[in-house]
Amino acid sequence: MTKQATIRCFPFGGVGEFGKNMMVYAIDNDAIIVDCGLGFPNPWHHGIDLLIPDISALEELNLTLHAIVLTHGHEDHLGGLPFLLPQLKLPVYGTPITLGLLAGKLEELSYKGDLRPLPELEPIAIGPFQIEAIPVTHSIMDAVSIAIRTPLGHIIHTGDFKLDMAPLDGRMTALHRFASLGDEGVLLLASDSTNATRGGSTASESSIGPNLTQEISGCRGKVVVTTFASNMFRIQQIIDAAHACGRRVAVAGRSLERNIAIATRLGRLTLPAGIMIDIKKTQSVADHELLIIATGSQGEVRAALARLAQNHFPNIRLGDGDLVIFSSSAIPGNERSIAGLFNHICRRGARIRHAGQTHLHVSGHAQGHELKTMMHLTRPRYFYPVHGEYRFLLEHKLLARQVGIDDGNIIIAENGQSVEIDDRGIRHGKPFQAGAIFVDGQARDEVDTMVLRDRRTLAEDGLITASVIINGNEGAVIGQPELAARGLLHQEVSESLLDDARQQLSAYLRKMEREQLTDQEFLQEDVRIWLRRWCKRTLKKRPLAVAVIIEI
Repeated sequence: MTKQATIRCFPFGGVGEFGKNMMVYAIDNDAIIVDCGLGFPNPWHHGIDLLIPDISALEELNLTLHAIVLTHGHEDHLGGLPFLLPQLKLPVYGTPITLGLLAGKLEELSYKGDLRPLPELEPIAIGPFQIEAIPVTHSIMDAVSIAIRTPLGHIIHTGDFKLDMAPLDGRMTALHRFASLGDEGVLLLASDSTNATRGGSTASESSIGPNLTQEISGCRGKVVVTTFASNMFRIQQIIDAAHACGRRVAVAGRSLERNIAIATRLGRLTLPAGIMIDIKKTQSVADHELLIIATGSQGEVRAALARLAQNHFPNIRLGDGDLVIFSSSAIPGNERSIAGLFNHICRRGARIRHAGQTHLHVSGHAQGHELKTMMHLTRPRYFYPVHGEYRFLLEHKLLARQVGIDDGNIIIAENGQSVEIDDRGIRHGKPFQAGAIFVDGQARDEVDTMVLRDRRTLAEDGLITASVIINGNEGAVIGQPELAARGLLHQEVSESLLDDARQQLSAYLRKMEREQLTDQEFLQEDVRIWLRRWCKRTLKKRPLAVAVIIEI
């Protein structure tokens, strides 16, 4: 590498949006990937389960990829790997909890991958790169920022972080190392913008424990606590609070069970002797001695809490005197689902306590004061706000101005817009393809835009089908076509209107040549187009048109 090197950044996800975080950093043509997460669908994604980064542009960029480096174990930072790692075939570096969570996901696919430990505060060589993991506090264990040494100075990719001065495990953000990197020279700071719209500092995770204990101690029935399944700091405080109140703990939810097992195996979770009980054996425990930790804080319909709220969970019923604690925040877009869950819980007779009523949740992301502290420590030449929707990036840019970073040294580049840095400065590079791949179902099938368009049409405009029976030997239509409509109002598509359409389609088919009628592929498409045109002309709508040709 020479001093004339060009540094390039390629945001494949997580910049201009929340979710599916993936950044590629390149020095000339050598590159590493930092994070590879997933995103969650919006209501207009009709039946889609997950979104993962579209990495098709990697081939066109002509980069030599050396590894994937993970900042932490949240789904929006590593959840894309079970889908994309078999295609990328790269080694993955991460801290112990991060790799433990990833290994659990890969095992479900019977895929091991090349997982390698990422030491903290100890630079390692990955291809031509010098990479250093810097400990930071977050709402998951073992989170790190990534420092990349380049000929022009260090790149610091903060990942998700906050400056918690009293972390439960004593592992604090390594402020001294950020400061020393600032002394050495930071070329670019790419920093977490999630809470850039909030002033002040984020409260410490350790502040939650006393409130949990107080809420639990005042309940005469069973207690159910829901939180994010990856937040082992919160899980530890829930278990400690249960122990202090003389309760045993059961876990409801596969992801919680897996994550607790991983953290316990790695010695990062402390379980008092005899406190845990199998969820299937809780009938032997009195209600006032039982606490259940359940998945489903976002109102997910198939999660444990939703089943408990609707009396669909085996052998456990919520009732008068029970308490459900939401030790979580609502992810934007989930408010309606959570409100529906609240109603179901209340119908069972249980009380609800949530973070809007008392201090039961803290964010894992730095707020305004902490974000400016990171800039003061690292003193970057250039600043690049990442991880957030556009207005969050812009707010972060304003914070950078407040600490004295020149406007010309701050760049906003969303997904698909590359960034270039060299001796001449920082600028936008060439755009590239950086969309999303839609994943549907446990089979992890990729859904193309055609399927998504059809689903949207079905949801918004309904479906109309035409079935035609053909005598293959004679090349003739047998009987009349059958038309059926679904998802359309009866007054829009009455039986008389459909009868008229049958007559029109029959007349159209009678004019066809024998060769056309015996070409099943041609006939199917021709009938489908006729049906679409009839709908547009007669109904003034565009329902999904399907033609079925049966040859006998």
